[in-house]
Amino acid sequence: MYDPAHFLPSFVWRAARDGFIQYANPWACRYLGLASEELVGRHWREFIHHQDEELVRDAVRQMRNDTLLNNVDVRLLRADGEFRWHTLHLQARRDEEERIADTVGVAIDIHECRHAWELYEASERRLQLAFAGARMGAWEWDMTTRVVRMTQQLAAMYSFPAGTETAMLSEIWDRVAPESREHFQRNLAQALRDGGPFEFDFMLDGGPASRRWLRMRGNPEFDPRGTLVRVYGVSFDISEQRADEERLSLSERRYRALVESTGALIWSADANGEIHPSSGDWENFTGARHERLARWGWLDFVHPDDREQTRKAWLEAVHQGGPTTLTFRMYRRDGVYRMVQAQAAPLYDEQGHLQEWFGTTTDVTPRYEAQAAIEARSLRLTVAMQAAKIHIISLELATWSLMFETVGKLRTEPIETITYEEALARVHPDDAPTLDRFVRRLAAGEDPREQFEFRVKDEQAERWMQGSALLQRGKDDKPLRIIGSLIDITERKHMELVLRESGRRKDEFLAMLAHELRNPLAPLRTAIALLQKDEGVSARTSELVELMRRQVEHMTRIVDDLLEVSRITQGRIALKTEPVLVGTAVYHAVEAIAAMVEARKQHIQVDVPDATTWVCGDVTRLSQILVNVLNNATKYTPEHGQISVSVKAEQDWVSIVIADTGTGISADLLPKVFELFSQGERTLDRSNGGLGIGLSLVKKLVEMHKGTITVQSPGPGLGTTVTVRLPRLHHHERHSALALSEAGSIGTQAALRVLIVDDNRDAADSLAMLCESEGHVTRVAYSSEEALAASQFEADVALLDIGLPDIDGYELARRLRRKGASAPLLVAITGYGQAEDRLRAQSAGFDYHFVKPVNVESLLKLLSSLTADRPAGRTAER
Repeated sequence: MYDPAHFLPSFVWRAARDGFIQYANPWACRYLGLASEELVGRHWREFIHHQDEELVRDAVRQMRNDTLLNNVDVRLLRADGEFRWHTLHLQARRDEEERIADTVGVAIDIHECRHAWELYEASERRLQLAFAGARMGAWEWDMTTRVVRMTQQLAAMYSFPAGTETAMLSEIWDRVAPESREHFQRNLAQALRDGGPFEFDFMLDGGPASRRWLRMRGNPEFDPRGTLVRVYGVSFDISEQRADEERLSLSERRYRALVESTGALIWSADANGEIHPSSGDWENFTGARHERLARWGWLDFVHPDDREQTRKAWLEAVHQGGPTTLTFRMYRRDGVYRMVQAQAAPLYDEQGHLQEWFGTTTDVTPRYEAQAAIEARSLRLTVAMQAAKIHIISLELATWSLMFETVGKLRTEPIETITYEEALARVHPDDAPTLDRFVRRLAAGEDPREQFEFRVKDEQAERWMQGSALLQRGKDDKPLRIIGSLIDITERKHMELVLRESGRRKDEFLAMLAHELRNPLAPLRTAIALLQKDEGVSARTSELVELMRRQVEHMTRIVDDLLEVSRITQGRIALKTEPVLVGTAVYHAVEAIAAMVEARKQHIQVDVPDATTWVCGDVTRLSQILVNVLNNATKYTPEHGQISVSVKAEQDWVSIVIADTGTGISADLLPKVFELFSQGERTLDRSNGGLGIGLSLVKKLVEMHKGTITVQSPGPGLGTTVTVRLPRLHHHERHSALALSEAGSIGTQAALRVLIVDDNRDAADSLAMLCESEGHVTRVAYSSEEALAASQFEADVALLDIGLPDIDGYELARRLRRKGASAPLLVAITGYGQAEDRLRAQSAGFDYHFVKPVNVESLLKLLSSLTADRPAGRTAER
């Protein structure tokens, strides 16, 4: 029987329904390496790659109904053991029952074709990956149809939708940024005219935030007639490169600007050390041409004394191959050698080979001159500190460790570091607490602004030290350390003790002298008084008696001043302070010297604008201060001269100014006017003479009153101005003092103790004066806190302002008089007078309600009625 498959050069077999082979043509036998008898009865699975078995079964299962054909690509096992790709064409045959009886398979070898396709696909994938990795897209312009075919990478670059493969040429060009279009079209036109490969950069318009730089490389193609038919090329994204170039350019500009701003000379050198200076700066500095300075010519401009050393140092740096700094003197075009500093840095390639040097040369003459001046100053300071035996201390506040430094021969050397407690233990026990308080105040950020003294325990004896210190803060403004200096003042302290003892003996001598002088003065004054009563003496004798009286009085005043100075110096005077009206004190002092003023035909003017200004002082001593100053003004002012007394009251101080048109004080004497036994120029007759202790006495008395005194004079013949400043006593302080000093004389049986609270000082003070005019005792508070602090005053009546800044009057009333109490009687003084305001005052506990401005008669009448019978429990409306 003729079998066409027998001669077919293809793989043919037939298999039964169960998959066993029934027939195989000679070609299949040769491929499989088996005889036909050996193949028949074996299953087709034995010759198909196990990964492809399921593909064959799926193809057989899909052959249903009239579709009895199917194709599938599988790998068949060859006789040499290699699997090769075949396309298997399957055709099924039905039996009498219309079931698939057997299947014929024809396999065509596609292995080489399949391999070539896989290579193509791999190449395509690699090409696409290469395009993607390089951010490169390929394109082809058809200049006849104006259509552009492009890769997906290029489509993404131009922001075309995904999957775009073609676009019109105009769409490509429209995506060029407007500022690059002219440049793009000009370069493209030139490239197409030249006809060769071209390359240029341009910017795509993707909006200000996403503009990108592209680099285009292309090659035009012409037909035989020279007509442009198409252009091939690639484009790739160079945005990062352009950004890097711009950053590099900016960095180079900044660096050059920085170097130029320092005035440094820029140069480079090859690996052998031969210099290549930049042309302009070097020529400006040296005045020589660039060519003369190059290589080793720059050494000719180095100072002869530095030349050889500089050359060797540079060669050594080149040999070592590391950064170096050279300092030497170099010639400048004006003929002066300047101290310069050359800094060089080596540049290496990727293999670590030295390529070149980069360096700068800077004129550092001012710095060296300044350094020399600092060193000279430091030397002088070191010598001075050594001579003065100054010690430096440093207290680190983080660890409270103390470092002592002392001055050596020519430099400061650290001695030791100890803890703060160990250092404090070396201080005399009587001085350690005071020193510790000073240090801790300074460490807390305070500024004591004074020097400190203390004793240290030495092996031989105690030594006195005097020091000053300051607080150093860190960058965060927190206290960092205390730095101080100490000087040994033991010898000075011994001298002070000697001087103090000498002063004490002097004071004792003065006191003894004054007492001894008073003994003969007493009978002299009595004798003069007797002589003055004798009416029978002659006129000549009467004049002599009057002369004696004046001189005895003058000597008595001198002795009294000596006694006063002695008592004050020895601390034997205690002030009897009380509230004193300044105006009264001034007028009494003026009255005391009125006779002297009249005798010298002088004119005195008194100006006391506020007669109710008070100070706290000793009446006798205040009078002594003013009379003494006025005596001096009268004594040193010629006849018909002017003397003025004025008072000026400030918030915390009262100033009493006494000015005259007298002889004045010279500039050399002015700083000494308060020294004992110091006085101005005297007349030949010494009629204005004295011991020069007046102003010294006055100064001590003023300071005892916690005040100050100053003397001013433009010069001789231009008069003198004396200013006495005393602490002012305010209204509520004055009455507090009166209550302590004159308790028996203030108030009567009918007087009330009235507490006045108002943040308006004028309103409070005037109300207090009003109550005092009726004999009541008042206490003024300008805030709720002051009122609450005055609980010891035990007020009978409280006049309270409602609109207080800290605690309002309603709350203050509740705190002053607890629930159920009847004292003090509460009176509201307010600017609000509506019915609801009165009800609120009543609920807060007020007994009476007055609306500002207060009706004076009503208020005084209320206070008068309270002395006999105080209403309770109801707020009165006024």
